[in-house]
Amino acid sequence: MSDLNELRRQRELLKGHLAWLEKEIAAEEGRHPSPPPDRPPALRAEPPVDDRDAEAILSEYRTPSASIAWKTKLGCLAYFGVAVLLTAGAVLAFYLLNRNGHPPLR
Repeated sequence: MSDLNELRRQRELLKGHLAWLEKEIAAEEGRHPSPPPDRPPALRAEPPVDDRDAEAILSEYRTPSASIAWKTKLGCLAYFGVAVLLTAGAVLAFYLLNRNGHPPLR
C-alpha cells in the first residue's frame, strides 16, 4: 500500500512541475504578459522512512565479518608478496648493472 501512496505523491509532484513548465513556456513565447516567473513548486517533505525497510536493504549488502577478516588477511599477504618481489627485482637489477664495473673479488 505504501508503494501506491508513493506513486500518487510522485504523480502530484510531476503535475505541479508540468503546470509550472507550461506557465514558463507561455511567458517565454509571449502568449500573454505575466508577472516575473515564479519559483518552481516546492516539494513536500517525504514521509518518514520505516527503519525496517532500511534494515532490509542493508541486509542485502551486508557480508559476514569472517569473510571481511579473511579478505583483509589475503590482501595483506598479497601486498607483502608484491613488495618482496619488487625488492628482489631491484636488488637483482642493481647487481646485474654494476657487476661489470668492478674487478672480481678473489
